[in-house]
Amino acid sequence: MRAIAVGLFYTLSLALMLVSCSEEPSPSEPIKPLPTPTTYIEQGDLEQIRQHGTLRLLAPRFDGADALPRQGISIQNYQHIAEEFARHLQLDVQWIYIDEFAELIPSLLRGDGDLIVTNMTVTQSRSKEVQFSRAINKINEVLVTRNADITNSAEQLARLSLSIPEGTAYVDTLKSLADKQQLSLNVNIVSSDTSDSDLLSSIQSSEIQATVLDSDIASNLLLDYPGLSASLILKRHRDIAWATRKNSTDLLNQLNEFMVSHHLQASANEQQQRDWPKIQQHGRLRMLTLNNPASYFMWRGELMGFDMDLMQKFAKTHKLHLSIILKDSIQELITALKQGEGDVIAASLTQSSEREAMGLQFSSPYLKVQEQLVGRGDGPSVSSLEQLAEQRIGANPDTVFYSQFKRLQSTGIALQLLEFPKTSTEMLIDKLLADEFDYTATDSHLLAIEIAHRDNLKVNLTLGEESNIAWALRTDQIQLLEKLNAFIKKEYRGLFYNVTYNKYFKNSRRMQQHQADRVVAGAALSPFDDLIKPLAKQHGMDWRLIVAQMYQESKFNPNAKSFAGALGLMQVMPRTAKEMGFSDLHTPENGINAGITYMKWLEARFPGELELQERIFFTLAAYNAGAGHVRDARRLADRLGKDANRWFGHVEDAMLLLAKPEYHKQARFGYVRGSEPVQYVKAIRDRYLGYLQVH
Repeated sequence: MRAIAVGLFYTLSLALMLVSCSEEPSPSEPIKPLPTPTTYIEQGDLEQIRQHGTLRLLAPRFDGADALPRQGISIQNYQHIAEEFARHLQLDVQWIYIDEFAELIPSLLRGDGDLIVTNMTVTQSRSKEVQFSRAINKINEVLVTRNADITNSAEQLARLSLSIPEGTAYVDTLKSLADKQQLSLNVNIVSSDTSDSDLLSSIQSSEIQATVLDSDIASNLLLDYPGLSASLILKRHRDIAWATRKNSTDLLNQLNEFMVSHHLQASANEQQQRDWPKIQQHGRLRMLTLNNPASYFMWRGELMGFDMDLMQKFAKTHKLHLSIILKDSIQELITALKQGEGDVIAASLTQSSEREAMGLQFSSPYLKVQEQLVGRGDGPSVSSLEQLAEQRIGANPDTVFYSQFKRLQSTGIALQLLEFPKTSTEMLIDKLLADEFDYTATDSHLLAIEIAHRDNLKVNLTLGEESNIAWALRTDQIQLLEKLNAFIKKEYRGLFYNVTYNKYFKNSRRMQQHQADRVVAGAALSPFDDLIKPLAKQHGMDWRLIVAQMYQESKFNPNAKSFAGALGLMQVMPRTAKEMGFSDLHTPENGINAGITYMKWLEARFPGELELQERIFFTLAAYNAGAGHVRDARRLADRLGKDANRWFGHVEDAMLLLAKPEYHKQARFGYVRGSEPVQYVKAIRDRYLGYLQVH
């Protein structure tokens, strides 16, 4: 049944069941095939690779897009390192993307590529086929069980039935453990294509009892399975590395030298209070931050954020690799910094005497903002602080604004101060617009993000002088402070800084909803109808739906570029297009083909039992926000008693909740501005239904 559903995707929809439409004529020109990268077979070492002038890097397709990195070096950074290595060798780069992880080594051995770049566990069986680089990371292997079946000792393993995918490193681990401790383990080997999520779902439903996962994978996945726990470490500090063919000795030696020079042998997660010399020694800067639209978030599978972009630039300047350590509150950030879990807090933090009294020192400001009192556009207005008497003010007690309002109260201004702990600016604006209070205060750069997405907001007052937004360090980090200040002095209000600032705080095109143009019966829907029709038919899609989506994405502008760097008529991210085999997205045919191909890939991420119209809605939402955020919303909808297989009135409601910390900190993909995919799906559906009335 699933194959049938996939084949019919976009050929039918709920609207097509209601509206009868004629078949489009066959295209007069042949359809151009999808672009494919140049391929060749090479099984030699570095000398033979140099003859081709290209280093071919093998990786799983969309590697690293499975979760928001909450700690450590992300897969995306590994890919940047691999490209730096190729440049070091003075070779071009060609990425070869493989659909199945298990096919990476066979592809390498066939000569399809030269180097595997991903988190691959070093095992005895794999080492017989390939040779591994120096370890780029070390992980623990952990036993995962239901909380009720929690196991604290190796001896208790014998009571459980363990389900382990064929060919994984965990098979070797369990065999070694059984031999060492003379245990009789009940191990059930399952198919190699069984996903980690499938295994955890089976444990939760009591179909199986236990499995084994890498600790970094478990820390992300278990957010979605509150009834499960990583109950026992089976193997500590197993090496994660990249792989070459056995005969690629020169390539491996060059890679190892490069890795050492770039300090990838960092002590991965240990707590250590470090100043600049130790940071340089380890080659890694640990950034403590919050998951929010100003500092760090994931959009369409890309890691983004104003603080993250600046820190990435600083790290690159000093040949460091940036690790992200995510916390849920400002207080958690401060505690983690003091305990040495991270090196610097970069989270749009306001410099204040209260925070300095808590043992923090601040860098030079990298942002100066106005503190603004905001109200509803149709609500009451004030022109002085004295007029706040008897007005309802909403504030988070962890912020500087709360302290300011408390001081106003102490001067005799009888305002009603309402506390909303652990509440973001976005959530406070939600409550303001819902009339839970009359005013709130926010920094001007955060308000700019909200105004780009909302109507009915009004700035009433500017509160005091400009405030400094700065990075926070411990008072003993003198040299790191000097380096950060030198970076800020050089970059502040320069070209890179201004482009980055405008990207997040001044780009009004940021996923705003457009009003559909009036379409006359029989007239063209877009300037690209004749191009879209054969391409849509080639992929089994309805061309009118593609036109509706294209209008929402780019307003039919082939040169459009989003705030995040998405390009072309279908606003595809360049990295995504590259993994699909496309480039030059400003060329209309390439942009359309890349968008349609990506839609087909996203559609396959959802289960076959979905009704066709729901599959369309989920795929559109995933195209806008990322498949991971949609899966988070489906899981949340199920927990809330809603139908996880229906978008409107069910999953869309859960999607809106993922902007709130109490929900997104429990989600695998973290924060998302849920109003964007909700508006996106509705706008495309409504425009599509309108198109069907005239075509």
